[in-house]
Amino acid sequence: MVDKETTEFSRGSFKEKILRQLEENAAKQAETKFPDPEDFERPSRSDSEEPERKIEPRKVDLEPFKLPVFDFPAADENEEEPFVENENLPEEGDSLRQNLDGVVSEEIQSQDIPPQFSRSEPKVQDEKIEQEQFLEKKESEKMVKHQPSRRTNSPSKKTSSSKKNKNKNKNKKKKKVTAGKIIAVIVVLLVLVVGGTGWYGYNFVKSGIQPLDSKNATAKSINIPAGSSSKQIGEILQRQSIIKNGMVFQYYTKFKNYSEFKSGYYNLAPNMSLSTIASKLEEGGTEKPVAPTLGKILVPEGYTLTQIAKAVTVNSGSNEKNAKTPFSEADFMKTVQDPTFIAKMVKAYPKLFASLPTKDSGIKYQLEGYLFPATYDYTKSSTVESVIENMIQAANTQLTPYYDTIAQKNLTVNEVLSLAALVEKEANNDDDRRNVAGTFYNRMNAGMTLGSNLSILYAEGKLGEKTSLSEDANIDTNLDSPYNLYTNTGFGPGPVDSPSLSSIKAVLDPAQNDYFYFVADVTTGKVYFAKTLAEQNANVQKYVNDKISS
Repeated sequence: MVDKETTEFSRGSFKEKILRQLEENAAKQAETKFPDPEDFERPSRSDSEEPERKIEPRKVDLEPFKLPVFDFPAADENEEEPFVENENLPEEGDSLRQNLDGVVSEEIQSQDIPPQFSRSEPKVQDEKIEQEQFLEKKESEKMVKHQPSRRTNSPSKKTSSSKKNKNKNKNKKKKKVTAGKIIAVIVVLLVLVVGGTGWYGYNFVKSGIQPLDSKNATAKSINIPAGSSSKQIGEILQRQSIIKNGMVFQYYTKFKNYSEFKSGYYNLAPNMSLSTIASKLEEGGTEKPVAPTLGKILVPEGYTLTQIAKAVTVNSGSNEKNAKTPFSEADFMKTVQDPTFIAKMVKAYPKLFASLPTKDSGIKYQLEGYLFPATYDYTKSSTVESVIENMIQAANTQLTPYYDTIAQKNLTVNEVLSLAALVEKEANNDDDRRNVAGTFYNRMNAGMTLGSNLSILYAEGKLGEKTSLSEDANIDTNLDSPYNLYTNTGFGPGPVDSPSLSSIKAVLDPAQNDYFYFVADVTTGKVYFAKTLAEQNANVQKYVNDKISS
């Protein structure tokens, strides 16, 4: 009767279902505590004790239990069953278990022997304890859950706190924007400072490299002591108003790998560039001060005396257009023809003027061809005579290594200079110069005249002047002049211009060839050689007459 009713109760009762769920959940969550087996050990009995009495289970009649009827509203299939906590359950389930527990306890108490260990009883008790603990926990959670909160019950404080948070966020945003602006301004300022510094440095260096005064060619005598560093040299040059900045000079020379500056006296001018000054310092100065140069005179190769007279009036060392020297053309021509001056030069340079033609030999100018083509400096103390003497001295210096060779070839300086003057005008390169010199020697060895148009143009005063191709081709080969090398044999009375050292060398070491004729293209200057007169006439027609007529 009890089992049946209990089964019906467990199946049909909603309370039992809820109770069973709670017990299962409590059993999972709580760790099951088993009693120590030692507590359940039975006391040992002696053999004299009475045999163990057999306890028969006693049938307990319980009053029939009427299940309460609950009228639950129909719920939607999708709606979940509501959770009902233990505190709302009726007390019938508890009374049932209490009755069962009471019966069992009475039976155990009626026996003298302690009960054996049973897993069911402690489990039920543990389940009840766990159930009570679980219910207390749920109750406390509910109390905590329903405890009024300051935030919930005080909306004004929540609103004020939210406003404060908004204000804080706004302030943070404002601070971030302000900080970003400050950083941006700092970055811009740094860029401007760096860019401005770089631009200033670039202009500073660029300006320092340029000459101090490009129009001032007045040189000063600057002393560079022995052992001076590039920094010390830069300071000296800046202090003497030769360069703009000594520090720029120091770094410029290091960057350009200028080194081994030599001590001595240097004539430097404000119009010189740093590279020019550095190059001069590498070449070396003089032991004693030398008068500073005021300018330069350029004498090109192949110039005649009349052309040189014009050249000495031009200061080629100045950047100004048409810069002049203190010398005049008339003074120059007067000096080169002065017999006293010429005698003085002959005495000073005896080897150079050993074969100088006399004035009554039919020459135009005695010193023609004896002034060496080069660039010459002049100073405040320079005169026309000193300038001309510098040119003669240069010629003597260049020919000094060849005086013995000239004598060995049974030639004179005047003959060498005369032939070299023609070679200078007839050829444009060293190979052509040697071939032209060889052809001239072949003609003279064959008893022929040199047949050069240049000497006739010189006699007419047209050499070095601007002439047309027709005038150059149609010269008067019957001109009565010692310079007419169509009618007169030999080298001629003297040079017709100032030859270069290359032409002098070509005359002393001519090419060995079989040519007797040559002609230059009137448009390109290229020289064409011929062995026969027929070949020469063909070349003249092709490279001269045809091009003149066209």
